[in-house]
Amino acid sequence: MDTGLLQQSLDDLLCRILPGRPRPSLPADADTQERYEHLEATRLHVGRTLAADPVLTVDAAADVLPLLTLDDGPTSQLVFPLVAALGRRPVLTFLIDRAGRGSWRARTNSCSAAYWVRVWRPSTGRDEIITAAREGTITGEQARAQLQQVAQLPHRRTGDQVDDLWPSLWAAAADTFVRCRDNELRRQLQSAFPLDAGHYPPGHGPLLDRARTIAEETPDLFGRLLANDSGYGVAI
Repeated sequence: MDTGLLQQSLDDLLCRILPGRPRPSLPADADTQERYEHLEATRLHVGRTLAADPVLTVDAAADVLPLLTLDDGPTSQLVFPLVAALGRRPVLTFLIDRAGRGSWRARTNSCSAAYWVRVWRPSTGRDEIITAAREGTITGEQARAQLQQVAQLPHRRTGDQVDDLWPSLWAAAADTFVRCRDNELRRQLQSAFPLDAGHYPPGHGPLLDRARTIAEETPDLFGRLLANDSGYGVAI
C-alpha cells in the first residue's frame, strides 16, 4: 500500500499538536519495511498523545478524522481517542459520510474504521494521562492540568447512541462492495455489512441480492458474508 500521504499527514499533525518536537525523517533510500515501521511508530505516537489529552483531541478532530480514510490498516490508535473525546455518534457520522464518496480505497478504509467505533468502551481518560506522564510523554504539570480538564468535560452519553446509524454504514459498505470490482477491498468490506435485508430500511433488497451473487461466485473469499457472520453493530 502507498503510505506516503498518511505518513506526511501524521507528521504534519504531530508538528501541530507537539510544536516543540523535532520533525522525524526517513532516509530517501529507506526500504518498505523501514517505512512501514516508521508509519506504525508515528501513528502510535499520535494516538497516545491524543488519548492523553481529550481537550486537544477535540481541538484537533477536524485534522484527525480525515486520516481515518487514508489508513489502509486501521487500528484503534486514532479511532479510540476520537470517540473518547467526541462520542461515538460524531465519529460514526463522519465515517458514514466518507464511506459514500471518494475513492474505493477511502470508502473501504472508512467502513473498516467503523469497527473500532463499535468496540470502543468508555473510560474517564485518567489512565491514559497517568500512563503518558509515567512514560514521559507529558510532564507532571501537564498531567495535572489535563486531569482537571477531563474532570470538567461533560458526559457524552448522548453522543454514544448510534444504533440508528448502522444501517447507513451497512448500505454504504454494500454499495462499495458491489461497485468497486476489487476483491481485496471487497474482502475487507465483507465484515462491515450484513446480507439479511431485514436489517435495512425498505428498498435495499436489489443491492443486497447483487452483493450475494458476487459473494456466491467466490465463496472461499466471502464465506463470512455468506454465513451471516458480518455487520458492525449487528447482534451476531
